[in-house]
Amino acid sequence: MNDDVLEKIYKSGLKFLVPLTPEVTHKLIVDESIKLLDAEYGSLFLDGKNGLERVYASSPGFYKIKNRPRGSMYQVFKQQKMKILNVSHLSRIHPFLKQVNIHSIIAAPLSYRNISIGVLALQSTKKQYFSEKTYKILRLFTPLATLSIRKTQLYDETRKALETRDLFISMAAHELRTPLTSVNGYAQLLKSKLGGANTPESRWVEQLYWETNRLTLLVNELLEINNIKNGKFQYYLKECKLRDILVRVCSDFKFSHPERKLEIEDELGNSSDQVIGDYDKILQVFTNLVDNAVKFSQSNTQVLITLNHKNSYLVVQVQDQGIGIHKQDISKILEGFHHGKGHDREGLGLGLFLVKDIVTRLHGKLKIHSKPNQGTRVEVSLPKLKP
Repeated sequence: MNDDVLEKIYKSGLKFLVPLTPEVTHKLIVDESIKLLDAEYGSLFLDGKNGLERVYASSPGFYKIKNRPRGSMYQVFKQQKMKILNVSHLSRIHPFLKQVNIHSIIAAPLSYRNISIGVLALQSTKKQYFSEKTYKILRLFTPLATLSIRKTQLYDETRKALETRDLFISMAAHELRTPLTSVNGYAQLLKSKLGGANTPESRWVEQLYWETNRLTLLVNELLEINNIKNGKFQYYLKECKLRDILVRVCSDFKFSHPERKLEIEDELGNSSDQVIGDYDKILQVFTNLVDNAVKFSQSNTQVLITLNHKNSYLVVQVQDQGIGIHKQDISKILEGFHHGKGHDREGLGLGLFLVKDIVTRLHGKLKIHSKPNQGTRVEVSLPKLKP
């Protein structure tokens, strides 16, 4: 076999490396094998629910040929042995072969880990066309085709599994919201009546109130992550003042965590604090960051928010004095569903994932500076509104 043929096989194999749908993969395998062997027609058969099925043919007419349970393709599939088929015999069974003037057919098995998954068949109008050279070419090409098919099948199975998972999460979260709303409402009512009293019942109600809030937060995170994946996270852009947003974050924080210390340092001076963004989404960013800072630091430590500017960006830093994050975990916590080593805390680990997505969509930047037991500083930069 000369170098030119090997180079053609190599180039054909490269085309299988990119992500492809099953339909495109099947067509590509047949088209490339036709080019390599200079054949006129080709078909691909794969093992399916109803046995060996023709999944692609270079000519629509070949779909008319019914694959017999004990036919030639079935024998190649079962024996895992390449064969040059008897065209005279097949033409009597399948008259279409005469119509398109087929005189030579070769069938090559496709197997993965010694398990047959299909058959690749090539047809030529030339008599006794396929030879020992054909065998050698197909022996090199069919493993590449097989791997491409398995890659596509596994990718497709994974995609379907992820879609099923996301659908389940979405449905479960939606179903949980209705009873949670009622439970939360009754918990607030009990807290307003019994809160503040130094009794076991009052403490039970307080704990119930915070746990229902936490559960509501988890459900909302699930819905938000699903919206992001489905491209349904809506943004309503307008002029926003970062000072107002940070004051709102601080006010909400002191209401929900009256025992914690949160301070804002405004270092902007007379500079503008306006950005173009979605007010609620930006509020969510800094609420999540402050909640994380509280979650991973001691109750007697302070959380500090600093507002400043750098070049064409407004920069907000949220600094805590907590347990910190290992360097190798910083990139992982931005991917979602990850807390980091030793971070045995409530939540789904989606807070920073949501923050990153929102900041990125607003053309901003997110940086995390942290060391174990030395606290964490999260820096969010948003483009300043040009005067």
